[in-house]
Amino acid sequence: MTRMGSLLQVHPTSVTSAVDRLEAQGFVERQAHPADRRAVLATITRTGKDRAAAATRALNEQVFAQIGITANQTSQLNSVLRALRSNAGDF
Repeated sequence: MTRMGSLLQVHPTSVTSAVDRLEAQGFVERQAHPADRRAVLATITRTGKDRAAAATRALNEQVFAQIGITANQTSQLNSVLRALRSNAGDF
């Protein structure tokens, strides 16, 4: 949970609230960390994976299908963004 907050750059309380809502909807489950009893892991459920896949498809079809640049430009943009994120320590 702490790692999620760090990656999302949000306060741990926000992560807890989000996980609470996702857990209530059956999209994630909390599990004890196998090596650190103080830590809690949030694991996506099958229902959560299915919902995420459906949302990704809808977003790609409705928002990103025609963004106004060529496939080659999209590939170049992805490469630049990947390098930028890597250099910033995001990976």
